[in-house]
Amino acid sequence: MQYSEKDLPVRVHDGELLVLDDGNEVRWESNGEAKAVFIGSSFDATMELFPNQTETVNIGGKQFVLTAFFEDALEVKKA
Repeated sequence: MQYSEKDLPVRVHDGELLVLDDGNEVRWESNGEAKAVFIGSSFDATMELFPNQTETVNIGGKQFVLTAFFEDALEVKKA
């Protein structure tokens, strides 16, 4: 499934993709308990988040809050 910025806040599950208004993509892959988070079209993870960890990131000049969960989900919302 593919989400857009207008869907925020959204929980992105494994294999799903969030495409922001500026074209940046947010997706993640499992890395043990951690979630390797990819921002943009890079194949290199931007960061790793562990369950219940929250990070605020600047993507395309906008602030977003990313929160990892034990279950198969990464929540993305505007800061």
